[in-house]
Amino acid sequence: MPLEKEKVIEAIKEAKEKAKKRNFTQSVELILNLKDIDMKSPEGRIREQIELPHPTPEEMNKLCIIAKGELALKAKRAKADLV
Repeated sequence: MPLEKEKVIEAIKEAKEKAKKRNFTQSVELILNLKDIDMKSPEGRIREQIELPHPTPEEMNKLCIIAKGELALKAKRAKADLV
């Protein structure tokens, strides 16, 4: 069954309207189940990049890395907020 953009937008609007108001910035998570696609074969792999219409401000994004050794050093060099 093809996915119709209008139905997805309407479902998200309905979910947001029915949700209780919170005292923090909320997000919406979208999960898609893909059927009949072999992700192991090169033809079945999906490489898409989607620009969000309302990106979050950079100061809101925080990154915590739980690692040790070489991975922890790489995270510190990459300027993770907390390692």
